[in-house]
Formats: sequence, C-alpha cells, structure tokens
Amino acid sequence: MKIFFKILPVFIVFFLISCSKPGDLTIQRAMRAYQNQNYEEALSLFNEAAGEESNYSQELICNMIASIYLQQEDLENAVVYQKKSCELRPEYRNLVSLGMTYHLLQRDTEAEEAYRKAVELNPQKGEAYASLGSMYLGQKKYAEAVENLKKASELEPKIAVIHANLAIAYAASGENEKSESEFNIAEELKCENLDEFKERAKEIH
Repeated sequence: MKIFFKILPVFIVFFLISCSKPGDLTIQRAMRAYQNQNYEEALSLFNEAAGEESNYSQELICNMIASIYLQQEDLENAVVYQKKSCELRPEYRNLVSLGMTYHLLQRDTEAEEAYRKAVELNPQKGEAYASLGSMYLGQKKYAEAVENLKKASELEPKIAVIHANLAIAYAASGENEKSESEFNIAEELKCENLDEFKERAKEIH
C-alpha cells in the first residue's frame, strides 16, 4: 500500500487567487487541514466546498477527497472520487491513478479501461503502458506484458522498475538473453530490490 501512495500525484496545490467566491476560503482551510494531516476535518471541509461556488474546479475537489481516502487506505471511497474527477476532466495521471486503485481492488477490467484511456489521451508517456504491463504480468499474460513494458521502456528508459518487470516478462516468454539484458539495465539504474525481481523471474521460468 505504501508503494502505491508514493507514486500517486500530490494534490496539495495552493492557488494564488483572491477569495472572490464563497467556497474559496473553505477550500483553502481544507487544504491547510490536509497539509497538517487532519484528514477528517479536511474531508468535511472539501465536501462542504463541493456545494459552494468557488474558483476551484470540481475535479480538483474530487481529487483532494480521493487523496484523503487513499491516505486512510479506504480504496472503495477513493475510487469513487477518482472516477468522478476523470469524468469531469480526463487527465493522464489521474487516469493512471484510477487504474492503480482499481487494480488494488482487484477490478482489473476497469483498471485496464482506465489505463487504455490514459494511453489514448497521451500515447507518448510510459506510465500507463508500464502499469498495463505490470498488471498483465500478474495475470500471466506474458505476450501482452512484454508488448506494453517494452513500449514503456522505450518511452521511459531511465525508470529501473520497468526494465526489471520487462526482464521478468522476457524470462516467462523464454527469451533469456533479452531478460538478462533488461536485468543489467535495471542494475545500472540502481533498481531497488533487484534480487526479488530476479527470484521472481526464476520462479516463473
């Protein structure tokens, strides 16, 4: 769970705007409470602000509420607000985060849909491909895993974990030389827990 939190975008954004609408002050109070980890107070204030007129977008409010639920490890409620945010305004990183939450909930059909929407929105970023590849790897869909992880590694060549996962996918596909090459790249990039990835490749192979 902690790994998931680390890769999520942090939505603490303070907009330098004048408080010309009723909800602006409520949002700013909610953001301060969030920053201070007073999550219950922040949640109450964000929900209050959602019904007020403000200069802050509804998708930002939804993202903040989702972030609070994620901090509390309440994935069911988090995914509701992540989905609302993406429906209001599809954005690449939010769609990837939505997919990750669905995957943690073992709702992989919906996770795949979110990742695919992210790819459609920006096919030149590697995060969604990497997430798809990792998910397929867990599902033992090795051809699909190789396809997506290879694409991710081309777009994001400096991310060690992508190469490590691609190495596992190659090993599972019987492409041992390619697997070793990817493990070497992952090692050069100082991949964390590399021995665990190698052990997993041996178990699959």
